[in-house]
Amino acid sequence: MPDVLRKPVGGALFGYAIIYTVQVVFHPFYSDVLPSGDVYRVLNYLTAVGILVSVVVVWTRRTSAGYSDAPAGRDLGEQAGFYCTLALAILFFTLWFRLINQADGESFSQADTVAWYLVSVLNPLVLGTVGAGLWKSAAKG
Repeated sequence: MPDVLRKPVGGALFGYAIIYTVQVVFHPFYSDVLPSGDVYRVLNYLTAVGILVSVVVVWTRRTSAGYSDAPAGRDLGEQAGFYCTLALAILFFTLWFRLINQADGESFSQADTVAWYLVSVLNPLVLGTVGAGLWKSAAKG
């Protein structure tokens, strides 16, 4: 990613992770005024963009020159971030496409509900970590 884009994209990913976390944690307090389904209908599109950006960033890091020369701890961290991001992408897009194609009045299975909770936990962790990493790499120059 070009240096000029790292800081704004990193800040946007990190900021979105905070917004998403606030929605997940505090939506029971305002769900009477603003139904969570309406909020998630918008957030899902933003989440999809954030996940795609994160996949590109972690893929680029993984395939960049110098990756094989990295210390073992950094290598393990990069691998964990890479596979967590891919797991989030697979899980989110599978559930989201199912949601988009869901018939009116049809409800989620219990397994899908549990999987959405997993996405709700992984999403801010992955996007926030990738965003913070981009921000820090931009600051280093």
